[in-house]
Amino acid sequence: MFQKRNAVCAVEFGTSKIVVLIGEVDERGGIAAVIGYGTAYLPGAVIKGEIADVDRAAEAFSKALEEADRKSGGELVNCRLMTMLVSGCGIESKQEKGIVTVKNPDRIITEAEKSEACENTKLAALNSGREIINTSVSYFLVDNRRVSNPLGQSGSQLEAWVHIIHGVSSRIENFRSVIINAGVEDARIEAVFSPLATGAGICSELEKENGALLVDIGAGTTEYLVYFDRGVCASGVIQLGMEHVANDLSIGLKLHIDACRRLLENGTLAKAVQEKKSSLELPGATGRMMTIPLSSFEVIVDARLREIFELVNRQLHEKNAPRALGGGGILTGGGAEYFRSRELFCDIFDMNCRIGVPASAAGAGVEMDSPRFSAIWGALKVAAFFQHNYAASSGGGLDNVFKRLGKILGRRSR
Repeated sequence: MFQKRNAVCAVEFGTSKIVVLIGEVDERGGIAAVIGYGTAYLPGAVIKGEIADVDRAAEAFSKALEEADRKSGGELVNCRLMTMLVSGCGIESKQEKGIVTVKNPDRIITEAEKSEACENTKLAALNSGREIINTSVSYFLVDNRRVSNPLGQSGSQLEAWVHIIHGVSSRIENFRSVIINAGVEDARIEAVFSPLATGAGICSELEKENGALLVDIGAGTTEYLVYFDRGVCASGVIQLGMEHVANDLSIGLKLHIDACRRLLENGTLAKAVQEKKSSLELPGATGRMMTIPLSSFEVIVDARLREIFELVNRQLHEKNAPRALGGGGILTGGGAEYFRSRELFCDIFDMNCRIGVPASAAGAGVEMDSPRFSAIWGALKVAAFFQHNYAASSGGGLDNVFKRLGKILGRRSR
């Protein structure tokens, strides 16, 4: 009789496609291998991180899920946990403080005080119809002295400052309903804010400790996250992405939008620049061939990417996010593949930047060494860690698992 694999699943509802990964969990709580991969295209079903057409989204998800299950050899039935990436859904974030008095006789802070302080941050009221998606510890104060880890410290009062990410319950529930209605009824479904998953997948502990800015440019949205002293101190979503860049090219140059998408994705523009071409010949929206100066593409693309980065930069200023980030920038997502993205990032944020890609992420007939897979790979790693540690967790939620790492990615599960 064949032994069951310890399997987990992750799903990403993107603007252009749905991706489903099934992974096998190793004995340390990591991903031993990606054993199932499925994808289905659904233009128009998900717009700016939210479901616009439930029926089309459900049909595409079922197709991607069946493909991943088939490639895994039917391991979907053994998945007891699925992480679901969320990005739109009216997501907002805020910093909240939880306070606890250290009452034990020796005034030494233990896991009990740390946990209670973190839990107390969730007492802050949310507007009706909103729910906490994830939370992540930013830092602690012991008698007004900032520390990254309070355990073993002596003090009379502990404050936990926690980054809380929340969204519109009904919009998040739309995604859960699509998954459940496709037959995923036995698995736990845990929502994870996309850049938190991305950070888990591609950011090093040294980058988190020294401080880093993560920017993920997708098709319909751009998400960002700031790490500082190992904690998350700012995050957000910009409702612009590479689909808007393609649309600008289509309108400005009178090209079919599919041709514009291909130009941005297949490296044609970068190759033309390297070969020092002055123009490109392409079929216009009417089918007639057009000769377009290369500079026209560069001006249009640069203008939109600059706008995206400047919007992120403005929000960082508004949120008083730290600017001295020793870890620099990490740029990922489909937009990171455009040859000018990294240069523009460095110019706008005035910091060094690397392109973030999944490491050691391959299997099921797909190579994932592309920034397009950063978020879904991170979501699978989060699922594996949770699955591995869930049995030892007394409370039954992501909170109890991630507190042990000094961070929380929690929400109330269905």
